[in-house]
Amino acid sequence: MEGSNLPPPAPGPMQPGIGESSKVRSALDLLNIAKVLALIIGILGFIGAAWNGWVMVAIGDFFSVPWVGYYIIVGIINLLIYTKIPEFDGMIRARRYGEAKETMMIWAVLGVIFGFLAGLLMLLVMFMYLEELEHGAGYYNNPPPPQQPPPY
Repeated sequence: MEGSNLPPPAPGPMQPGIGESSKVRSALDLLNIAKVLALIIGILGFIGAAWNGWVMVAIGDFFSVPWVGYYIIVGIINLLIYTKIPEFDGMIRARRYGEAKETMMIWAVLGVIFGFLAGLLMLLVMFMYLEELEHGAGYYNNPPPPQQPPPY
């Protein structure tokens, strides 16, 4: 039993703190939902542009021109959000919460303006989870005190 006198290994520096992993998991789940919604809304945006374009040509309703432009922008912005979410996912997994928040802010606001649902979920992730993870010092485990070898 020679190995029993050794102290237990110290936890690694990247070990999740108490409550941190559930917040990260919830944030990643919401980001995945936002990713799916961004794809759906992006596709629907292009379908809406095509529909309004057809109405504009078929009926001669040229008041649909601004709506065609809006729906094209909705499609583009939401598909860009769809491609950016894996980047946000990587930042959260790497515990770069502040950087993830800053980068997501622009895309979340654009998502709220041009599609609402995906941007709203991203704002929820930013303000509910990332803010708490970034400033929640209580979520990190303190390393155990060094153990003294037993006296001989």
